[in-house]
Amino acid sequence: MLIRASFLLTFACCLVAQTPQLSLSKVPVNSGPTGRVDSPLAFDPIGNQLLAFGGQDSSGDRNDLWSFSLTNQQWTQLQPTGTAPAPRHGHTLVFDPVRRRVVTFAGEARGFFSDVWAYDIATNAWIRLAADGAGPSSRYGHSAVYDPKTERMVISHGFTTQGRFDDTWAFSLKSNSWQDLNPRGSRPLKRCLQHAAIDETGGIMYLFGGCASGFGPCPLDDLWALDLTTNVWQEMGGFPRPAGRTHNGLAFDAARRRLVVYGGAGSAGLLNDYWEFDPATRNWSSPAISNMATARSRHQGVYAAGDIYFFGGSNLPDLLRLRTLGPRISSVRNAFSAAEGPVAPGAVIALYGEDLGPATGVAASLSEGRLPTTLGSISVTVNGLAAPLFYTQSGQINLQIPYEVQGTTATLQVRSGTALMASTTLPLAPTAPGLFTGVFGPTFVPNSNDAPVSPGSVIVLFATGHGQTMLPQRTGQVADSSLSTVPAATVQLNVGSAAAALLYAGPLPGAVGVMQINAQLPAGVEKGNAVPVTLSVGGTASSSVPIVIR
Repeated sequence: MLIRASFLLTFACCLVAQTPQLSLSKVPVNSGPTGRVDSPLAFDPIGNQLLAFGGQDSSGDRNDLWSFSLTNQQWTQLQPTGTAPAPRHGHTLVFDPVRRRVVTFAGEARGFFSDVWAYDIATNAWIRLAADGAGPSSRYGHSAVYDPKTERMVISHGFTTQGRFDDTWAFSLKSNSWQDLNPRGSRPLKRCLQHAAIDETGGIMYLFGGCASGFGPCPLDDLWALDLTTNVWQEMGGFPRPAGRTHNGLAFDAARRRLVVYGGAGSAGLLNDYWEFDPATRNWSSPAISNMATARSRHQGVYAAGDIYFFGGSNLPDLLRLRTLGPRISSVRNAFSAAEGPVAPGAVIALYGEDLGPATGVAASLSEGRLPTTLGSISVTVNGLAAPLFYTQSGQINLQIPYEVQGTTATLQVRSGTALMASTTLPLAPTAPGLFTGVFGPTFVPNSNDAPVSPGSVIVLFATGHGQTMLPQRTGQVADSSLSTVPAATVQLNVGSAAAALLYAGPLPGAVGVMQINAQLPAGVEKGNAVPVTLSVGGTASSSVPIVIR
């Protein structure tokens, strides 16, 4: 069974402007949270909102929860149901995109915590995931990141009255269980009051600064990188480097692939300097910034939709935004799964940003069954090869990675006419599969609670990022029924813990860069309202999509 269809591919991609101009300024907002310190931020891309929980203001420790809409530029205090975590400061907050919730760990009030809580955005409810003492020691002033490849929160270092720590733990958001990672080799000196950020594409957790008083420097100026795949810490060099500091604002700019540091408390007082670390060259720089904000410490940073936001610090109610002026791209994503990460030959991706094309969107028309490489005066090259374009608009470009691209990295350049507007470099992988969020039943009815499938049924899915095919496919050329080419790499579809029998895995006729998968559910497949379906191509797995089986 083959389905002929045309897809409107509207997903995200991350590019960076050449020689960017940067601005750090206050966001004009309505009345929001009180001025406070040690109140971490998380970004919910689905709701396009920042979430801030707790912290300490002039009245003491807080456990209030706030949302800032990037769309409406407005703060709203949320009123969740369920028992809320106790008031605290010095805790951490990460966003779990699979379950669409924010997860907080540890912190301090009259004592220290080691509990884990989640705020479920869809149900507006707090849930406790782990009690005190279930994993690492109670602490505050530690660091945490979300690792999307393993769906876990990784925490490291911190402080209690027992002293400072140098341990690293992972909390599985699938099983709500802790694991002591115990990284091999050398590790950052025991410390607290540092911050960490993750490079999701590279799978690296960066940890910078902090305080090791009593047995080491305070403040510290060292930068460490934990490879989340090999579980090994490595100290990063580079001079000049930022002065030692604690309580600095830190975030990883995924669009420009830079670790950014703003402010903090140095040996001579509060700082308002700005630094960037380039992972490609392993060097620090301190570029000029317009509208520089005032000095502060104990503020918190997060990367969100192409910008970096800093909240609070020094008992200020400020929300600051660091942004690149001019044409820019905010994220790079697989067109079907919306996942960031490596791109593969033939994959359909999308670029989101600003000033990337015409104000009114321009959709492509096929010419002899082929997509154009210039659309609305906009063109994109990948390692110098012209990319077929589906759609161009100021905030979004949809394109196909050429099958002919080679190497381990892909440099994307966006041009208007001959003028270079934006550029970025991404990892290039043989396969980087992403599943379309919809699963269809045997009669092509979308699967849902009202239209479940049963064991033994045939299901239909669509994907992109499956890489090269057994027989060469032409870049930008629509597939037809005579093209029986299948992915060169092995394809496997898992439904729950069972492998489904593949009936077809090949090009979707009438589409560009899309694979159709027809599969039969095993007789003994597990049942449920959200059984995970995962596609693996060449040993690389996609993020899962849910299916209703009864």
